[in-house]
Amino acid sequence: MSEFLTSLIPDPGWISFFISLVLCTLLGVFAYAKKVLDLKASVLAALLGFLVVIFADFFWFLLLLSFLVVSYSVTMWKYSLKSRNGQSEGISGERGVRNVLANGIVPLSIVVFSGPIEMISEGLAGFLFMVAIAIATSDTFASEIGVIARKPRMITDPRKIVEPGVDGGVSLLGNIAAFLGALMIGFIGFFLVTDRLTSIGPHTLEAGALLVVLTVTIGWLGCQLDSYLGATIQRKGLVSNNMVNFITITLGVAASVPVFFLLL
Repeated sequence: MSEFLTSLIPDPGWISFFISLVLCTLLGVFAYAKKVLDLKASVLAALLGFLVVIFADFFWFLLLLSFLVVSYSVTMWKYSLKSRNGQSEGISGERGVRNVLANGIVPLSIVVFSGPIEMISEGLAGFLFMVAIAIATSDTFASEIGVIARKPRMITDPRKIVEPGVDGGVSLLGNIAAFLGALMIGFIGFFLVTDRLTSIGPHTLEAGALLVVLTVTIGWLGCQLDSYLGATIQRKGLVSNNMVNFITITLGVAASVPVFFLLL
């Protein structure tokens, strides 16, 4: 009889699976309802979030969710002004599938292959995950806040003043915003990704001030690389803005590997 009753108790693994599925579905619905993402992008974001929970855990997912929330917040900041100037995202600020893939495919790949990555060195996957999201956030902050700067200058020629929103244009406001975006992810990741709150599961990355400094620095430098690529290969029509974002995050993550072994 006791064995029969025990069999009726759900497996904790299945409980986590079901809860994660429900929460990520609600995330997709919320993102679409609030016009954070369009319909296809909302479905894709829900799937990406679900995979992050399954391959890592809910804390790592919360860092990804933080990126989505703060990115939408800065997108909607002075949205009417940006819309009038033709510098807004989508129809009402929502982003599409290509944007989700450009910013999400690298972090997801790190999560999916976190097992083999952790075999190389404990904590490496967590660091790369934080860096990838920091770069994406830094670039989003720079783009959405820096676009209202009055006299941005071309990153390849600081003497040249360009129109706001021009690919490769940078400003003091945009760089401050980029720093704050990376800092936000570094601070949140310090608690959610590292061993600060728990050392169970994927939380093998040691929490420390240097970790935050490196995450912020690489995130900000990644934003500068994004601007440089925008001023060169994107302005020549060789790649799209989303492809520049993807290339930037990929290169930033690759460059972070030796940084991890040298400094962490």
